[in-house]
Amino acid sequence: MTTITQPGPRVSGFSAARQDDIGYCVLADLSNPPTDPWLRLFAARCEAVFSRHTSPDIRWVENKIWFRVPSPDLVGEYARLIVEAATGASADYDEEQRREAERADELARKSHDLDDLLNQVNAALPEWAEVGDLASQGKATG
Repeated sequence: MTTITQPGPRVSGFSAARQDDIGYCVLADLSNPPTDPWLRLFAARCEAVFSRHTSPDIRWVENKIWFRVPSPDLVGEYARLIVEAATGASADYDEEQRREAERADELARKSHDLDDLLNQVNAALPEWAEVGDLASQGKATG
């Protein structure tokens, strides 16, 4: 059985950070702090989902996604794309954890199989030693 130890973060809400000369700054709250592997997956997903837009300036502030939107009419679209990227990154992250758990299970099974095989070998060792002794005695007398 495979277990995901910590699910990837999801966007749980948005709040305004501030407005500056360049645009509107928005914070996306996350359900839990992101890990480095999740951040890499999120960056890749952002590249994909923002392919038809100018990618916003995206940063991390106290476990939140901070991003700048150039105009108020794009806030909803950019927020939707951030959610899409974060949800996709979390799905990728969860899948990676699931595959890693399966690999660990498989390695544990292989290790157990090897232990069983070596137990059989060790059990046969006295018999092999007797056969070896008989062969040695046969050569000595032959």
